Amino acid sequence: MSSSPNDTQSDPTWQTAWAWVRRQHAGEGELDAAASAELAHWLADPAHRQAYDEAARLWLLVGLVPPAHDVPSSDAEDAAR
Repeated sequence: MSSSPNDTQSDPTWQTAWAWVRRQHAGEGELDAAASAELAHWLADPAHRQAYDEAARLWLLVGLVPPAHDVPSSDAEDAAR
């Protein structure tokens, strides 16, 4: 899926992939058997799998970015010198 960020907002496949990734990782715990089967069925389509993999990669990358309050400002760096 090589589309621009604006394209992904209106892409139903991307939106569904993002919803699955959020559902799996946003504190809801593991999927139940019915949801797991539904996801497996959805992922059988190669375009869905690609969108899901990209959404999962995005989730991982966003998790590695520290919150803004954890990044020192230039004022704090200047004061430390």
